[in-house]
Amino acid sequence: MKHVLELPALYQAYQEIGGFFGARVTAIRDYLDLRAGARVIDIGCGPGYILRHLPADIDYVGLDIDEPSIAFARAKFGTRARFEARYFDEAAARELGPADVVMMNGVMHHIADDDLVATLRLVHGALKPGGVLFTLDGCYAPGQGRLEKWLLDNDRGVHVRSAEAYRTLLEAAFPDVTLHVRNRLSRLPYTFAIGVAKAA
Repeated sequence: MKHVLELPALYQAYQEIGGFFGARVTAIRDYLDLRAGARVIDIGCGPGYILRHLPADIDYVGLDIDEPSIAFARAKFGTRARFEARYFDEAAARELGPADVVMMNGVMHHIADDDLVATLRLVHGALKPGGVLFTLDGCYAPGQGRLEKWLLDNDRGVHVRSAEAYRTLLEAAFPDVTLHVRNRLSRLPYTFAIGVAKAA
């Protein structure tokens, strides 16, 4: 299944059928205040479909290391936003910031602890004072059923964590972190950790 999900259109179909994409849209609506003209950096933007659910008047740049996904996003949404096949590194932080919002939807569970803390610190440096990092990832929690645990165990990301582990990593880079744990956002059973971290 992991290899099938490497195809942008099939990945998006799986996200929508399982309700995971809808969960992302709901979480953004509930926890992220996107204002007109906001500069948004979307790390791990995938095929770019989230643009359909964001205000039309934001200044959006999507980054992903998967070149087929970026090619797909450019073909479908390139008239509205900018997409780059690259890592979010020091050069990207310097070139693309300062931003009002950085999004990392379904990204943190793909990155090991030390590398993630380094990335989060780069994100902090790329945000305007008071800017916001928004994150959403699946998380382990007590009492999860077999299907939910199986979905998390078999995710393409191999660093799925508990909500508190995500919080600890976010707090290593940000002084102000709020973490929300939500169930029943998707059709398939799943627990989401939603982070909102504010830059100093």
